[in-house]
Formats: sequence, structure tokens, C-alpha cells
Amino acid sequence: MKKGDLRRAQILDAAERLFFERGYDRTSIQDILDALNMSKGGFYHYFDAKDSVLKEISERRAEQRFERLDTELYTNRRSPIERLNLLLALPNLFEGEDIHFAALMLKICYRDGDAAIRAHRRRILMDRLLPCVDAVIEEGIADGSLHSRYPMAVGRILLMLACDLDDEACAALAAQPDSPDVMLRLIEMLNAWREAAETLSGAPYGSLRLFDPGQLVKAWQAATAELNRLEEQAQ
Repeated sequence: MKKGDLRRAQILDAAERLFFERGYDRTSIQDILDALNMSKGGFYHYFDAKDSVLKEISERRAEQRFERLDTELYTNRRSPIERLNLLLALPNLFEGEDIHFAALMLKICYRDGDAAIRAHRRRILMDRLLPCVDAVIEEGIADGSLHSRYPMAVGRILLMLACDLDDEACAALAAQPDSPDVMLRLIEMLNAWREAAETLSGAPYGSLRLFDPGQLVKAWQAATAELNRLEEQAQ
């Protein structure tokens, strides 16, 4: 790793650790500088603001998830529908993500309403996942497991719906983390998403899933506890 890349990674590591320990709002650029014994000039050589650091941390997390996804997609002989399920699960903030980072994103993007960070995360997902989704859909149409009159458009629409449902789930969790009605509403929305996705892609009924409700409940409970901790730190 080049010296500049190493220093950049050190800034990201220190910032991420401080965001977890103190919360994003209570961590200043000076705190990051102090942790690294770095000058302001050294920091601004790589980043122009604290939110730029957070965006790059989010990108790095996403890249790690994409690397794991590549392994899952191609190490076993998976069908196009199985691979499509893996791809469509990626927008779910709780799918294979560190629960501390998921809680941090919940607080920043939904409790605190940082639309820029939320839009940045969505753009990363769309840009990286769309070519993979399009390729899987093309393969599924070729082998007859999928059917669509709009093969060039269906992938983008499926991803947009997946991102929208994840956005709705995160907003509901951040607003009412202890409400059982929220989970019931999300499960109903998940079923509606599945029906719409299967209709658009021509997949067999019940073959597509966005997330497992049982796993979501466990992730939800863990994220709520961590979210409460971050809220207490901010007081």
C-alpha cells in the first residue's frame, strides 16, 4: 500500500472508531487529528470535511460487502434466481452488515435526517449492483427461469424498489424502534414487493425474497440497542 493510501486508511479507521465510540455528531475533525497526531493540513490533503470521511467509510463498507458477494455469487453453482436474491438483498442495511455501522447509519441518515449521506449510499448501491443484476436477468431469460418483455429496464426497477423498501424500513425503525406494528407493516410491504418483483421479472411465485423476517427481527433488536447507546452518548 502506498504511503498516501495508508495515511488515508488510517484517517478512515480512526474516524470510524471515534464515530462508534462517541457518535458522529460529538466527534470533531480535531478529535480525529488528535487520535492520529496529525496536522489540519494533513487531514485536508485527503478530505475537505467530516461528512466526506463518513461518505468514504460508507463506500469502503460497501466495497467489503461487494467482495463477499462476489465470493457467494460464483463459488457455488447458483441458479440465476438464487443469485438475483443475493443481489437484491444488498440494499438491506442489516444484510450481512456490522450492527454498529448499521445503527450509526440509522442515526445519521434517519434520526438526524442527513439526506446527502443517504443518497450517497443509494447511489453506490445502484452503480455497483445494476450491471450484476442486469447480467443475472439476461442469464435467467436465456435459460427460461425468468421472463420479461423489458429485460433492459427490469433490473433497474427491481433495485429501485429494493432501495425504497430498505429506506422505508430504516425510517420506520428509527422513528418507532419498539413498535410491533412497524414489523407487521414491513412484512406486508415485503410481501407486496415480492409480488411486484416476481411479476416484473417473470420469476416463479415465492422465489424472490428481500430479507428474512426472523433475521430482520434479531438485527432490529440489536440495532435498537446500539442506536439507544448512540443516542445516550449524544446527550
